[in-house]
Amino acid sequence: MIIGDSTEKMDTVDTELVSFFQALKSGSVFHYLILLAVVLIGLALTIAAVAYQRIVIRRFHTAPKATQEDFETIAADLRKRALEVKKQDEGLRKREQEVKERKQQQVLKRSQRALKGSVSHTMLQPRFQRDDVSSS
Repeated sequence: MIIGDSTEKMDTVDTELVSFFQALKSGSVFHYLILLAVVLIGLALTIAAVAYQRIVIRRFHTAPKATQEDFETIAADLRKRALEVKKQDEGLRKREQEVKERKQQQVLKRSQRALKGSVSHTMLQPRFQRDDVSSS
Protein backbone atom coordinates (compact mmCIF):
# COMPACT_ATOMS: atom_id res chain seq x y z
CA MET A 1 0.00 0.00 0.00
CA ILE A 2 2.82 2.42 0.84
CA ILE A 3 4.53 1.75 -2.49
CA GLY A 4 1.25 2.31 -4.30
CA ASP A 5 0.70 5.64 -2.50
CA SER A 6 4.16 6.90 -3.37
CA THR A 7 3.70 5.81 -6.97
CA GLU A 8 0.42 7.72 -7.18
CA LYS A 9 2.08 10.82 -5.69
CA MET A 10 4.91 10.60 -8.22
CA ASP A 11 2.38 10.26 -11.03
CA THR A 12 0.60 13.37 -9.74
CA VAL A 13 3.85 15.35 -9.59
CA ASP A 14 4.76 14.15 -13.07
CA THR A 15 1.35 15.18 -14.37
CA GLU A 16 1.66 18.63 -12.82
CA LEU A 17 5.15 19.12 -14.27
CA VAL A 18 3.98 18.02 -17.72
CA SER A 19 1.06 20.42 -17.60
CA PHE A 20 3.35 23.21 -16.38
CA PHE A 21 5.78 22.69 -19.26
CA GLN A 22 2.91 22.48 -21.73
CA ALA A 23 1.68 25.81 -20.42
CA LEU A 24 5.17 27.22 -20.89
CA LYS A 25 5.17 25.85 -24.41
CA SER A 26 1.98 27.74 -25.08
CA GLY A 27 3.89 30.92 -24.22
CA SER A 28 2.08 32.23 -21.16
CA VAL A 29 4.08 35.10 -19.57
CA PHE A 30 2.76 34.25 -16.12
CA HIS A 31 4.19 30.72 -16.40
CA TYR A 32 7.57 32.11 -17.50
CA LEU A 33 7.62 34.34 -14.45
CA ILE A 34 6.83 31.40 -12.18
CA LEU A 35 9.60 29.34 -13.80
CA LEU A 36 12.04 32.24 -13.44
CA ALA A 37 11.11 32.64 -9.76
CA VAL A 38 11.61 28.91 -9.14
CA VAL A 39 15.00 28.95 -10.87
CA LEU A 40 16.11 32.07 -8.97
CA ILE A 41 15.02 30.58 -5.63
CA GLY A 42 16.87 27.36 -6.43
CA LEU A 43 19.98 29.33 -7.42
CA ALA A 44 19.79 31.44 -4.25
CA LEU A 45 19.44 28.33 -2.09
CA THR A 46 22.41 26.70 -3.82
CA ILE A 47 24.60 29.80 -3.33
CA ALA A 48 23.54 30.04 0.32
CA ALA A 49 24.36 26.36 0.90
CA VAL A 50 27.80 26.69 -0.72
CA ALA A 51 28.58 29.85 1.26
CA TYR A 52 27.46 28.19 4.49
CA GLN A 53 29.66 25.16 3.79
CA ARG A 54 32.68 27.38 3.14
CA ILE A 55 32.10 29.30 6.36
CA VAL A 56 31.74 26.08 8.36
CA ILE A 57 34.84 24.56 6.75
CA ARG A 58 36.85 27.73 7.39
CA ARG A 59 35.78 27.75 11.04
CA PHE A 60 36.77 24.12 11.45
CA HIS A 61 40.18 24.85 9.91
CA THR A 62 40.87 28.04 11.86
CA ALA A 63 39.80 26.58 15.20
CA PRO A 64 42.32 23.71 15.10
CA LYS A 65 44.98 26.11 13.79
CA ALA A 66 44.40 28.47 16.73
CA THR A 67 44.30 25.51 19.10
CA GLN A 68 47.57 24.20 17.65
CA GLU A 69 49.18 27.63 18.12
CA ASP A 70 47.91 27.71 21.72
CA PHE A 71 49.37 24.26 22.36
CA GLU A 72 52.70 25.29 20.85
CA THR A 73 52.79 28.42 23.02
CA ILE A 74 51.95 26.41 26.13
CA ALA A 75 54.56 23.78 25.24
CA ALA A 76 57.24 26.45 24.75
CA ASP A 77 56.33 27.98 28.11
CA LEU A 78 56.51 24.58 29.81
CA ARG A 79 59.91 23.88 28.24
CA LYS A 80 61.16 27.26 29.49
CA ARG A 81 59.88 26.55 33.00
CA ALA A 82 61.42 23.07 32.95
CA LEU A 83 64.80 24.58 32.05
CA GLU A 84 64.51 27.06 34.92
CA VAL A 85 63.63 24.27 37.35
CA LYS A 86 66.54 22.19 36.06
CA LYS A 87 68.95 25.09 36.62
CA GLN A 88 67.59 25.60 40.14
CA ASP A 89 68.00 21.88 40.87
CA GLU A 90 71.57 21.95 39.62
CA GLY A 91 72.28 24.99 41.81
CA LEU A 92 70.79 23.26 44.86
CA ARG A 93 72.80 20.09 44.21
CA LYS A 94 75.98 22.14 43.87
CA ARG A 95 75.29 23.95 47.17
CA GLU A 96 74.51 20.66 48.92
CA GLN A 97 77.78 19.20 47.62
CA GLU A 98 79.71 22.26 48.86
CA VAL A 99 78.09 22.00 52.31
CA LYS A 100 78.88 18.28 52.45
CA GLU A 101 82.52 18.91 51.50
CA ARG A 102 82.85 21.65 54.16
CA LYS A 103 81.44 19.32 56.81
CA GLN A 104 83.84 16.57 55.76
CA GLN A 105 86.76 19.01 55.96
CA GLN A 106 85.64 20.15 59.41
CA VAL A 107 85.38 16.54 60.59
CA LEU A 108 88.81 15.80 59.12
CA LYS A 109 90.37 18.85 60.85
CA ARG A 110 88.81 17.85 64.18
CA SER A 111 90.10 14.31 63.75
CA GLN A 112 93.58 15.61 62.93
CA ARG A 113 93.56 17.92 65.99
CA ALA A 114 92.35 15.07 68.22
CA LEU A 115 95.06 12.78 66.83
CA LYS A 116 97.78 15.40 67.36
CA GLY A 117 96.55 16.00 70.88
CA SER A 118 96.50 12.28 71.58
CA VAL A 119 100.03 11.77 70.22
CA SER A 120 101.37 14.75 72.18
CA HIS A 121 99.68 13.55 75.34
CA THR A 122 101.04 10.04 74.88
CA MET A 123 104.57 11.28 74.27
CA LEU A 124 104.52 13.40 77.39
CA GLN A 125 103.31 10.67 79.72
CA PRO A 126 105.77 9.64 82.43
CA ARG A 127 105.24 6.00 81.57
CA PHE A 128 107.98 6.12 78.99
CA GLN A 129 110.37 7.40 81.61
CA ARG A 130 109.52 4.62 84.05
CA ASP A 131 110.03 1.93 81.49
CA ASP A 132 113.48 3.26 80.75
CA VAL A 133 114.43 3.37 84.43
CA SER A 134 113.15 -0.08 85.32
CA SER A 135 114.90 -1.83 82.49
CA SER A 136 118.32 -0.56 83.54
